[in-house]
Amino acid sequence: MNTHPDTTGHRAGFTLIELLVVIAIIAVLLALLLPAVQKVRQAAALAQSQNNIKQIGLGFHNLASTHEGQLPSHWPGDATFGRMGAYLWLLPYVEQGGLHAVFRDGNLNLDTSSVQPVRLFVNPLDASIGTRNPDADPPFKNYTPDRLSASSYALNAQFWFESPHLRRLTDGTSHTFWLAEHYAYKCNRTSFLYLTIVSSGWQGIQPAMFAQTPHMGRPLPGDYYPVTSGNPPVSTAANGVTFQMRPTIDDCDPRQPNASYSGGLQVGMADGSVRIVRPGVSPAVFWGAVTPAGGEVLGDW
Repeated sequence: MNTHPDTTGHRAGFTLIELLVVIAIIAVLLALLLPAVQKVRQAAALAQSQNNIKQIGLGFHNLASTHEGQLPSHWPGDATFGRMGAYLWLLPYVEQGGLHAVFRDGNLNLDTSSVQPVRLFVNPLDASIGTRNPDADPPFKNYTPDRLSASSYALNAQFWFESPHLRRLTDGTSHTFWLAEHYAYKCNRTSFLYLTIVSSGWQGIQPAMFAQTPHMGRPLPGDYYPVTSGNPPVSTAANGVTFQMRPTIDDCDPRQPNASYSGGLQVGMADGSVRIVRPGVSPAVFWGAVTPAGGEVLGDW
């Protein structure tokens, strides 16, 4: 039996205690790093979403400049622009001219329209992306958002519903919402498309708009919409409702905007800028910014 000690200078390996200490140190480091990584990822996604909104706003201003301030309605049958709605007319101004041509040439049917995703219209923070909508009628039943013409950004129907024009923004472009973020897919069984060829007969599929009044023909379940009166104005129709803060898919309310960012609701203003509306904003201020010509004096956001 060899009883001489090892004089080669080599160790047999780590002991169990040493391995446990190393694992514990790594676990602590990961626990410290994970929140920082998540914050960086959220900040990057927020920056991407805000850039999307910015590009949409600038694209609409470029579109308006070619039509003397006139813009297309985001509802079928506009007298000036025809059957194609606002987002479809926007496509050439956001480097999607080829897709615009598909719709312009009359290929507005379920088979082709339902599978035309545009990354610009998808908020990377949108919690609904990646889910399925088994409640929708065919052909949408088995589609995921990456195969659907979904939009995480809903246009403000108070401006975009019928013959929108820049001169209608009498409250000021920097005081009027043009669009707000909204869960795109399966928001309480409702999905929102940038297309406008949908109707109430397509269960769970609606155009990407919010704040529609009943006369606009909003499919069920209908929207909260602003009716302001008094001085200062008080939102009477919305009953104190503004927007939802990061709801789950099941708790998502399709009648109002849905914030995906913890700091508040991302909105695109009519001047092309992007703002974050904080949680707890006054309903009078929020709905005052929705109406483009209500004459409200907006307070603190």
